[in-house]
Amino acid sequence: MGDILVIDDDASSLFLIQDLLTSMGLGDKVTVATNVSDALSLVQNRIGTAQFPDLVLLDIRMPETDGFAFLEKLKTLSCAPHPDPKVVILSYYGNRKYQEQAEQYQVTAYLKKPLTREKVLDIINLS
Repeated sequence: MGDILVIDDDASSLFLIQDLLTSMGLGDKVTVATNVSDALSLVQNRIGTAQFPDLVLLDIRMPETDGFAFLEKLKTLSCAPHPDPKVVILSYYGNRKYQEQAEQYQVTAYLKKPLTREKVLDIINLS
């Protein structure tokens, strides 16, 4: 597993996700962003580097700009020479409308929070 970018505005969720990934030996691969703007800057700044994320764990509901805006802007970025990162949406909402909207962006998975060890292993197997 390469680098992982976690985008979530909730400090508690970020802590739990980082703690889980650290306990699984992936902590040194994790970078966090608390909003879409910072996440997009991070992705752009890492194009062409070894720290470009292979996986994005994305909260869908954030106050200023939601996760769908991130997905829309990610589509317009040229990530070459890297393949586009795999995106897994993490949400407390099992809302079918959100899931259908996520499918339009060809996300790898739409998972309900909280993230668990089993879900991480499933994500790694999908990657």
